[in-house]
Amino acid sequence: MKQPLFNINPDRNKPWNDLPNLPIHQDLYRTVDILEQLGNTKSALGRLHGRSVAIPNQGILINSISLQEAKASSEIENIFTTDDELYQAYSEEGEEANIKGAPKEVLRYREALWAGHQHLKQHEVFDLDYFIKVYRIVKQTNDGLRPPSAHIYIKQGGTGPNAGTAIYTPPRGKAILEQKIQNLAEFVNDDEKYPVDPLIKMAIAHYQFEVIHPFRDGNGRAGRIFNINILTQKGLLDLPILFLSRYIIDHKNDYYSLLASVTQRAMWERWILFMLKAVEVTANLTFDKINDILAAKEGIMESIESDTKIRKPELLVQMIFTQPLTKVSHLTDAKIYAENTARNYLNELVDLGILEKRMISGHHYYLNLELYRILSDD
Repeated sequence: MKQPLFNINPDRNKPWNDLPNLPIHQDLYRTVDILEQLGNTKSALGRLHGRSVAIPNQGILINSISLQEAKASSEIENIFTTDDELYQAYSEEGEEANIKGAPKEVLRYREALWAGHQHLKQHEVFDLDYFIKVYRIVKQTNDGLRPPSAHIYIKQGGTGPNAGTAIYTPPRGKAILEQKIQNLAEFVNDDEKYPVDPLIKMAIAHYQFEVIHPFRDGNGRAGRIFNINILTQKGLLDLPILFLSRYIIDHKNDYYSLLASVTQRAMWERWILFMLKAVEVTANLTFDKINDILAAKEGIMESIESDTKIRKPELLVQMIFTQPLTKVSHLTDAKIYAENTARNYLNELVDLGILEKRMISGHHYYLNLELYRILSDD
């Protein structure tokens, strides 16, 4: 009797300690449809990569695009905040006491995304420390892999008769979790031993991380950070700026059902196609947003130079495009202008219709209307 290419989970109520190690058999992903989609995805991602590296001030991308990725990923976990709340919280970063609730959760995600990126730049490989670091920042905790006493299982959602019942129980036991994470890290790191295209590796590795489910909570967000960090670690992007969670939240039901279909029926092809399509669509979305931001920045720069006598206009424009909400203190802290000059220049941009002055919690903020529109446009 022919052996199956992948052993499925036989009992959703028992820990899947026999979860197969990676790699999976190549016949599960070397299909015509996957190879065709892979070509489209690599083309879109390559175009985004080429555009992003040509930008002199990448702080625009670091702050604006990654903040939207953090917001979307958090929404998948039913953590919702408005753009206004998020941008206000971001403008107050460093003043932690003023940031609470959902905005703080979103900023943790963004912090974890960049901490993971920096870990890989320093250490060059994924390891257990990487995963624990990302998890701890996302959840603001000091623990690590979930202990055997934490009886975690994935529940059926909704309100139907099966709501709350187990649909999957991840592996359990410290040694088992450590071995599974070590195997996962080796699969992603070692391209000689596992010569799999990095985009297909990302799709396989994301599934594996989610079914290992190594932490008490925050696995979904840590897993989506893992996706983007793989792309930068493999050189497909220089910065973790892909707006990947936008596609996942737009197809949330498909995302969860396809994860389950691999566990229950070994339907790897549909899962990998979904993840490749997600990267293609969001690479194009991110590319368009970058172009829109740069065009708006150039137009505003021309307007300031022709209609005002503002000194150091390039630094002012750079600052108002670093984040949607600007305060006088942003300009003074960066030692660009003195306080009165900064306030006068920002008010001048209000008169030109470039900025909108807002009073929030007793403080004046200046909203970059074009940047806000671009980031909010789906």
